[in-house]
Amino acid sequence: MEEPCISFERADIELLIEKLRRIYEERRRYVQTTLDGRIVVKPAPMIELFGRVIRGIPIDDSKLRVLEPKPHRKLVIAVDASVKVLFNLGTSRIVVSKVIALAYRGLKRVKCLRMKRLGLVESKAQAGEWLLRVEYEAALRALRELNGSGYLLMDRGLLTPPILRPSTRELISRVERRALATGVIVIGIPKVTKLSLDTGESVLSYLMKLAEKRLKDTAWYYYPLFKLETLPPWMFGTPAIARLSEYSEKVLRIDIAKRALMRLDCEEILRELSFLQDPTTPGYPYPLRAVHEESRISDNEAELDKLVLLEELRGEGLKEKLLVNVKSVSFREKALWGEIP
Repeated sequence: MEEPCISFERADIELLIEKLRRIYEERRRYVQTTLDGRIVVKPAPMIELFGRVIRGIPIDDSKLRVLEPKPHRKLVIAVDASVKVLFNLGTSRIVVSKVIALAYRGLKRVKCLRMKRLGLVESKAQAGEWLLRVEYEAALRALRELNGSGYLLMDRGLLTPPILRPSTRELISRVERRALATGVIVIGIPKVTKLSLDTGESVLSYLMKLAEKRLKDTAWYYYPLFKLETLPPWMFGTPAIARLSEYSEKVLRIDIAKRALMRLDCEEILRELSFLQDPTTPGYPYPLRAVHEESRISDNEAELDKLVLLEELRGEGLKEKLLVNVKSVSFREKALWGEIP
């Protein structure tokens, strides 16, 4: 017997409509007057991170520009890592990460660094910082082993927030300094972004609609969103927004190291970045896509990693203790929650 459809509370619908109107039509807009006296309304970007709200420059149509790829043979290093839990010890977990650093000259691969890392973490926050560390340690190793100016691509925003341990922040600073000294520009392309307008709408969504009107069926970029001096020191990159290919609907937030912009123009950087695309998968830098695919850990690989680790622990007299701990945790979970289908 089918359950009857339950209607929404009318008051909830009206409240939601009112809030959405504020986001898309009314809420806090930036008003400017043109030279001929016309009033124009321009929302401004903003980002809220770690309790701080940073307001940007009001959106200006003239900063939306066509992006044309620029061929080059510069060094491009891409780094990514995946993580899986090997053993649940109750209060902590043994995790494994496969870390990959790939180096390209233009679109030709010239070097690959592969590493397996093990860690013991007590929380998701600790696991996140540990994963960040192993990625930046791989980046530092790649910068030491490879020569030439170019780009270091990370699939995360360029941040060193105060919640990180001092040693982690120092590691990131070392990577930034090393890259700067060797002529390598650090670029971060986060999977998600908290960039929004002061109206509440997503910056990416707003610019996509703007580009659809002004630069339809073209690759484009928008920069700047913020004045460099308004960004906190722990944001060592400044964001640009770009659609790298006219054949893809994907729009990216691209963080570019602030110090690098003193040497090279943002447009030049994005033009060279847009060259790094595979025609079969447009809209995203191919080196980052490749490193993401190669860093994945399959279930079979994780099971093999467990066996290898247990053999190492057997020699130290820790294997049986670990397995007893794991079985105890598994039993307690089943007693509390039952068998999960």
